[in-house]
Amino acid sequence: MEAKVSVIVPVYNSEKFISKCLESIIRQTYKNIEILIINDGSSDESETIINVYRKIDHRITYYYQNNSGPSKARNRGILNATGEYVIFLDSDDTVHENYVMYLLNEMINSNSDLVCCGYKDISRYGMLNCSDFNFESSISINSFMKMVCKGTGGVLWGKIYKREIITKFNLKMDEKIFMCEDLVFVLQYASQCKKFKYVEAYLYNYNRLNQYSISKNISIHYMQNYILVCKRIEEIFKSVELDENEIHGIITRRIQDNVLNLIEQQSINIKSIGIKASVLNVKKILSMKYVRKYINSFSSDTKVYQIYIYIIRSRFIMLSIIYGIYLNGLRKIKGKLRGGDK
Repeated sequence: MEAKVSVIVPVYNSEKFISKCLESIIRQTYKNIEILIINDGSSDESETIINVYRKIDHRITYYYQNNSGPSKARNRGILNATGEYVIFLDSDDTVHENYVMYLLNEMINSNSDLVCCGYKDISRYGMLNCSDFNFESSISINSFMKMVCKGTGGVLWGKIYKREIITKFNLKMDEKIFMCEDLVFVLQYASQCKKFKYVEAYLYNYNRLNQYSISKNISIHYMQNYILVCKRIEEIFKSVELDENEIHGIITRRIQDNVLNLIEQQSINIKSIGIKASVLNVKKILSMKYVRKYINSFSSDTKVYQIYIYIIRSRFIMLSIIYGIYLNGLRKIKGKLRGGDK
C-alpha cells in the first residue's frame, strides 16, 4: 500500500494566491495525500475560495481558528495529520506536479530522515533557480545543522519529514516565536535525524511577491523575538554536543547580522519616526544583555562594515544612525549600477 503524505497549509489573507497553491497540490501525480488547510482567521475571501476546492477534492480537510499566527496553525496541522510523511506548504507558494512523488521516492529509496530540494525564487525581478544545499551524499547531523544556521535551508518548505520522528520527539512549532520559527523547528527535527539527502531539482516555487518589510514600529519587539530564537538555537546545538566555541561563533554571526540590519532600519525610518525615536531604539537594542554578551565578537572582512561595527561597539548612537544612512545610500547606488549593466 502506498504511503500517505500529509500536506499542511496555513492560510492567512491569501485570496490572491490560494487558488494557484491548491491547484498545484490537487494536481500532484502522487495521489495518496491528505491536504490539511488551517485558516488562521483570514478576513478576506480565502475561506470562500477554499470551500470551492473542498467540494472538488475530498482529500481536503479544513480547520478554522481565530488569528493566532502561523505556528499555531501549523501545530494544528501536525496534530491532525495521519500520513507517514509530512510536507509544509505556504499558501502563497506553489509546487511542481511531481513534487510529492519525487521527494517521497528519494526519502524511501535513500532511507533518509529528511530530504530537501531546490526551489524557484519568484520576485518582481523575475525567477531564479536556487539551491540552499550543495551536498549529495549523507553528511553528519552537526554539519547539516551548521549549514542551516549559516542561512541556508532554515525554512519548513522544500522538504519532506517523517511524522514518526515528529511524534516520537513531540516536535512542534514554538508559538512564542513570531519570526524564524521555521529555523527552530528544522533544527529540532534535524537533531533527531540520522541521514539527510539533498536533490538538485527545483520543485518548489517560492513566491516573494506577497512579502512585506519589517514595520518601523516593531524593531525592538523583533530583536527580543530574535534573541529568543538564538537561545533556542543554543539549546539545540548543546543537545547534539557541538563545540562551545562553534556555538558562540554561530550565535555571534546571527546576532551581528540582526543588530546591524535593525540599526540600519532605524536610519532608513528616521524621517518617519524622528531622530529621538531612532536614537532611543538604537540605545534599547545595544543595551540588551544578550546583545552585549556577543557584541565584542562582532567582525567583518570588509572595511566598510569594520567601521560600522566599531561605531556600534563604541556605542556612538548618533554616528551609527548616520553611518546606517550612508550604507543604505551606498547599497542603492550599487543597485542602480548593477541595473545599468544589464
